[in-house]
Amino acid sequence: MRARDLPLLGAVERWIFAPGSARRLAGVRIGLCLVLTGRLSRPVYLQVAGQPRILFRPISFMRLFHSMPPADVVVLVQIAAVAACVLGTVGLWTRVALPVAFLGALFLNGMWTSIGQPMHNETLLLLSFAPLLFAPCADAWSLDARRKGTAGDGVSARFGWPVRTAMIVVAGGYFFSGLNKLVFSGVQWATGDNLRWIMYHVSDGSPHPIGPALFVASHPLLAHAAAAASLVSEVGFPIVLWKPKWAWFFVPAVVLLHAGIGLTMHLDYSAWAAAAAILFVPWDAVADRWSKARSDRALAHALRVLAADGEIAMAPPEPG
Repeated sequence: MRARDLPLLGAVERWIFAPGSARRLAGVRIGLCLVLTGRLSRPVYLQVAGQPRILFRPISFMRLFHSMPPADVVVLVQIAAVAACVLGTVGLWTRVALPVAFLGALFLNGMWTSIGQPMHNETLLLLSFAPLLFAPCADAWSLDARRKGTAGDGVSARFGWPVRTAMIVVAGGYFFSGLNKLVFSGVQWATGDNLRWIMYHVSDGSPHPIGPALFVASHPLLAHAAAAASLVSEVGFPIVLWKPKWAWFFVPAVVLLHAGIGLTMHLDYSAWAAAAAILFVPWDAVADRWSKARSDRALAHALRVLAADGEIAMAPPEPG
């Protein structure tokens, strides 16, 4: 049975493979590579490198290793991955740079999640990055395109499907996070005291009391509102796939959600927020508006200069 024989699947297929802008895809490439550059430049990977074997708790492909990789290997992988991310950002040797960056990130974060507690801080970022490995994401806004003399703003399904596939991944990540709360706790996750006790527990487990966490925990109405807002933001996020204009509500909502988590729990989910902003903000349209605004300001400045020099004069009124 083919997708087109099922109306819903056919509509989803047409949406995914609808034409897209080469510049929109290039904007996603630049944004994700920049964020990944920052994430892979952190010292956390060297901090776990060479740990005693007894502390090594591998998952997935990390079971191929008998112990945590040594520091000299980690440094080489980190340098190669960060350099590849920089090349991917500027769009140079992109076909090679992006796979190197992705594999390096996979290895380094595999280490980070093999310390006894799975870490999913980078999950959405890496899953969003994966479609770029198979896409012509350097056909615009790249040094590769300039070298070939093909830089432009093509429109094709080749440019559309990678962005929309990554959008589905991000929307699904938020939706299932919210759904998990509803399945295991129901609406009491927002109406009960669950979030307040989480805040108290996190603050008690920290070397120093966390002021924002204690403030939220000590104000029940604020805690309920924050919990309800997080549920709405997560469960409702897929609406953006259907109604793109709602991105101007849901993207800031999840950015604020992660900012709040960072302030109250000291958990860094900034990569999730960055992935959402990069994928759901139409950066090609933002670039067009910025370019137009610059052109308008330049034209207005030129007219003011000419008027000051007396080269522009008001035309005399026409007779009666």
